[in-house]
Amino acid sequence: MRDANRPAAPLLSGRGRSRSRLAAPLFFAGALAGCGGSEEPAEPAPKETPTPVVEPAPVEPPPPAPKPKRAAPTTGGLSVVGTAGAAVFVDGERRGTVPGEFADLRVGERQVRVEHENHYPLEVTMTIRGGGVRTLDATLVERLGSISVESSPAGAMVFLDRDFKGNTPVTIEDLRPERYRLMVSAEGFEVHHEEVEVGRERVPVRVAFEAAEATLDASVEVVHKHRFGSCTGTLVATPTGFEYRTDHKDAFELAFDRVEQFELDYLEDNLRLKVRRGRTYNFETPDGNVDPLFVFHRDVEAFRAAPR
Repeated sequence: MRDANRPAAPLLSGRGRSRSRLAAPLFFAGALAGCGGSEEPAEPAPKETPTPVVEPAPVEPPPPAPKPKRAAPTTGGLSVVGTAGAAVFVDGERRGTVPGEFADLRVGERQVRVEHENHYPLEVTMTIRGGGVRTLDATLVERLGSISVESSPAGAMVFLDRDFKGNTPVTIEDLRPERYRLMVSAEGFEVHHEEVEVGRERVPVRVAFEAAEATLDASVEVVHKHRFGSCTGTLVATPTGFEYRTDHKDAFELAFDRVEQFELDYLEDNLRLKVRRGRTYNFETPDGNVDPLFVFHRDVEAFRAAPR
């Protein structure tokens, strides 16, 4: 039974049915051709052009932010080595002892003094640098004593503990504290002796010489030659003159002012003594050695030439 609301299919005429039958085979043939049934080659697909890769430009990092500047240090340090126990002063202020390090010193030139008992002090100017440490070698020199010697007259020889130190005026330096034996000698004067106590300072000594008292006590064993024979005895010299002591009758005493000739004859190995307007005596030694006669003659002549 047909639906009354559905429209009826149109009736085809004979010609219309023929066209329908003809269109179907053609459509089928076209479908076959599209599935490769035809031998005509298909057009190649167009080649794709690759898109160039563009590298991104490097991005430089921003410069670092500047660090804040730190303020320059206003203090520095000082290290002092050397004589242990010495006191250290900076700009007049005592800071400690050696060895030691002293910080927080203001930058710039500082006056440093190092001192110790019985030593010469050290004073220097040190330039303190900010944040640094300067080093000072404060090896102090020990303070020793000395003796300065003057004499009247000048030119006297000075001996200290028997060591010759020069002629006056003279200063003997670098003496350790102790007692010394001082001797000062000048020709024609009594020798000066004294003990000197030396500490850490200079000790002045002045010697005023007094004329030496003339003394003479010389003697020699002799043989007195006669014109015929000889005699033996002792020839003595005293401050007043000569004396010949013998058991022989030729014994005599003779004042210096009565002596006309007093000579040593090396060629004859004898000592000749002539009395003014009187006799001549020739003396030899018992063993013929002239040296004792030489010493006797030298001592007598030195005495007679000494100022009195």
